[in-house]
This record gives sequence, C-alpha cells and structure tokens, in this order.
Amino acid sequence: MTDIFDAKNPVLKSLDKITYDEDGKIVNVEPATSLRGTECEGYALRWVDAAPSKGKSSKEHTDTKSQAIIRQQKLSILMNLGTTSDDLGGFVNYYAREISEAFYLGHGPVETPYTRHVLPMLRSVPSVRCAVAATAACHIANRLEDDQMKRQSLHLRLKATELLREELKGYPDGPDLTCLVCMLLLAQLDVCSGDCVEFETHLKAASTFIKQRGSDGTERGFIEQRIAWLDVMGATTSSRMPHWSPEDLAATLNKFWTPSGKREWGFDVFYCPIDLFEYIADITVLYKLEPDAIQKAILLGNAIKRWVCICDSDPRRHMVEVWRLGTLLYLIRLFRLPSGIFNTANTTTCIFHHARAIPSKTSWSYSISWPLFQAGLLLPPENSQIKAWLRNELYKNFCALGCFHQKLAIEALEQTWRSGKDRHYDLSSVDFPQRKLIL
Repeated sequence: MTDIFDAKNPVLKSLDKITYDEDGKIVNVEPATSLRGTECEGYALRWVDAAPSKGKSSKEHTDTKSQAIIRQQKLSILMNLGTTSDDLGGFVNYYAREISEAFYLGHGPVETPYTRHVLPMLRSVPSVRCAVAATAACHIANRLEDDQMKRQSLHLRLKATELLREELKGYPDGPDLTCLVCMLLLAQLDVCSGDCVEFETHLKAASTFIKQRGSDGTERGFIEQRIAWLDVMGATTSSRMPHWSPEDLAATLNKFWTPSGKREWGFDVFYCPIDLFEYIADITVLYKLEPDAIQKAILLGNAIKRWVCICDSDPRRHMVEVWRLGTLLYLIRLFRLPSGIFNTANTTTCIFHHARAIPSKTSWSYSISWPLFQAGLLLPPENSQIKAWLRNELYKNFCALGCFHQKLAIEALEQTWRSGKDRHYDLSSVDFPQRKLIL
C-alpha cells in the first residue's frame, strides 16, 4: 500500500485496477493500463421515461461509430486531466476513473453528466479542479481511514472555496456554468465528508442563482435537477423546509419530455423515478407544515401504493420497487400511521426482499441507501437478521464508495435500535456532534 501515494505529497497516483476484499477495502492497486468501462442495462445517456418499457438499451440508440467517438473523447480527457503541474493529477484521475462512474446504471460506453460537463473543465477551471481533487481525497481518506488524507481534502476544499469566491467576483450578474458546477461539487463533498458545514450555503446559493436565471446552462438541466434532489433529500433528515417550493420543483421536473409525452429522468440525478421523488417532496413539505394531517397523508400513501413503473429488467425493477416501498415507509414513520393502514410489517418484508435481489457492491445497490434506511428505522427488535444484513450492506457501501454518510446511517440506525423508543420519532433529533446525515 505504501506505493499508492507520492512520497513527498499525499497525492494518489494514476490508478486503474483496484482490488478489494470482501468488505470493499483496498488490498491491491495496479498502475493504469487501460480505461475501465462497466456495461449494464440502461438507456443512452441514462435519460429514460418515467415509466420505461422493455429494455431500449443504448445499443438501439447509439451506433458503433458514435460509441467509438465517446470512448475516444473520454480517453483524450483522461490522458490530459493530470497534466497541469499542480500535484493534483493523481486525485483528478482517481475521480475520473472511480467516482464519476460510481452510480452508472446505463449500458455501453460510460457517459454521465460528470464525464460530459465536469471532466472537460478540470484543466481550465481552477475551482472545479480543486473541488474534484478534494472530493477524491475525501473518498480515499474515508476508505483508508487516513487522517493525513482528510487534512489534504480539507485544505483542497478551502482552496476551491477561495477560488470560487474569486471567480464569482468576475461575474457581477451571477455565476456562469463553471461556478454552479463548483457549488454542486462542494455541496456533494460536504455530504461525502459527513460534516455538511457549508452544505446549506452552497445549496441555497446555487438554488437562488438557478431560479433567477431560469436555467443552469446544461443541455438536460443536470445541475438544476441535482441541486433540487440534494435539497429535498437533505430536508428528509433535518428539521428545515426544502429551499425549492413544490411549484419550483414541478417547474424543474416538467422541463424535459419524451416524444410520447412522458417526463424524462436520469439515474445520474435521481435514483428513483420523478413521480416517486415528487411524492417524497410532498410528504416532506406536508409533515413540516401539518404534522397531524393524517387524512392527507393517507391519500398520499394510497397514491404511492397504486403507483406502478413497468421495468422488465430485474435490477431496475427491484431498485424502483425498493424506492416505492421506502417512500411509503417514510410516510408511515413521519405521520405515525397505525400498522394496519398500509400493512407496515408486510411492506417492510417486501422492501428487503427486493433489496436482497440486487447484487451487493454494484451501482444498483449503492442507489438504494435512503429507502433502506427508512425501512431500517421501522424494524422491530426481533428482526436481528435483517438488521445485521442492512448494517453489512451499508458498511460495504461505505468501504466501496468512501462516502461517510453511509457510516452515519449505520450509527443512526444503531442509535434508534438501542434506544427502544418510539420508532416513528423525528430523525432530525438524532445526535451527531458536528455531523449531519444526508442520504
């Protein structure tokens, strides 16, 4: 392991093949020799219908020539990412190979919003380059439990913030795309680190600028939709209201439609279909405004129960069903609904049935932490086997991804299970000194 880092600077060298043990810890690293590409079922650019029909893979949408172009463009980007003489090349290459593709659920050549929008900025935008390097250092530090690397990540995060501040001074009419990308990266870095000190600052600033402009400048509104996602999901585990009102959210989600008249959504931005994301937002706002609105909550629950998304692919079908059931359990927990209304015990059993059908340590399994966490909060004391399985899955995710919020989720569940208190309590009361749980 000693040769992974430069002797003078704790910077990860360019890596390609990394070997892990059963728990996802790094056990061996081989120098980069070729580009890594993961092929799994999905859609071109992973922008799919809200109710996708049988497997229209990118092979049906992207011919061989265009696939070759994507591969060549990506190779060109990766070969040039580390050429700037600032000692950050190892971190930047690590981000490109290990993080930008971590949640890829598509098929064929990997092209995510990160490879499309973020990677091309890394040589020319200092703030984005530092934010990416800080993110890579944070992931590595968490995975290796390396305090020196954590300090390196913090230093780079502060540097990225300083550079962003300077760049904002050059745009008196508001930030351009590069500034918004940096804000998004810094917000996500706060989630990964677990401290979330500046999360709300970056989130609110980016939200305000995007609303003023009416667009983030990307082809598919990637930054706008991702900021909205982080805003709502952050509000599900805190006492604050979302910064995006239901009207703002609807306007954002209704921007992109397929020729058949269905809203488009991308797994890079939302891990669940848009309809379920809207239900999560509606539940969150309703609870914060009217915590005793039981009848309204039941109406929402009935709508979620009736909702159907046709997915013939097993991983996608199981993942979407986990999100549907997790959203229902979130509603049940917040509004303290009696177990008989939506058969809480059966719903909990079903969600773990679908979750266990998804292979561990895959992009599919990484995408279901939030709904599984909701289910875990409602597990009765006697379900020790399910608790052990859930604890193990979240820990595998932490070791594989290096995202500290996975570990915080385990701590929150353990705290809940040990307390023996009402399992419907408000999650914002969980005590993590200087930490904030956002899944």
